[in-house]
Amino acid sequence: MCIRDRYMGTLDTLITSDINSSADKMLNNPWRGAEAWHFYILAHKHLYNGDFKTGLKAALRLAEYELEMEPKRVYTLIALAAYLNGSFRECSRAFVKLESIQSLTPEERERFESLAVAIFSKHEPRDTRVEEINCPSKNCGKPISEFATNCKHCGANYQPCVASGKSIFLKEYYTCKACKHKSLERELLQYKLNFCALCHHPIERRL
Repeated sequence: MCIRDRYMGTLDTLITSDINSSADKMLNNPWRGAEAWHFYILAHKHLYNGDFKTGLKAALRLAEYELEMEPKRVYTLIALAAYLNGSFRECSRAFVKLESIQSLTPEERERFESLAVAIFSKHEPRDTRVEEINCPSKNCGKPISEFATNCKHCGANYQPCVASGKSIFLKEYYTCKACKHKSLERELLQYKLNFCALCHHPIERRL
């Protein structure tokens, strides 16, 4: 085999491997984009209805979707939800993220900095409305914030309830038969949902 043939063979292998790798990522996470926009819209719905705490919980989930959604869109919503809920620690964190975005124009950066000064000259960057619960992981049990999406002690990740955007700390949840996403049973009852909030497949009630 000549050098050219070996080169072309290696190139074909690399291209095929790259295509397969990209396809595998898409197959492993086909719902990522839908999830991002679902929680974005859900957070807006909660805020519009005056449920600022749940709105913040749904908005915080968006921090996991920076590749699917523009970071500026993500962290402006988190900052707004945190401000409305009086969660100034989370609000401060969101502003730090906003000010670190490289693609901001000088005008945008100046507006964010000015807004941050206006807020935190009046409010300390700490959360005033937060409850602590114990991490539900079997070998942990350490205290965590109700807004947590993961445990800083044991590293456990908490799956989101697609009905509300809250983290799932309880075992009483329903798993959609179609998309396999979870919803807290009490949230399904509260919002009177008969269909999965994400994929709209009918919910099969337990008899």
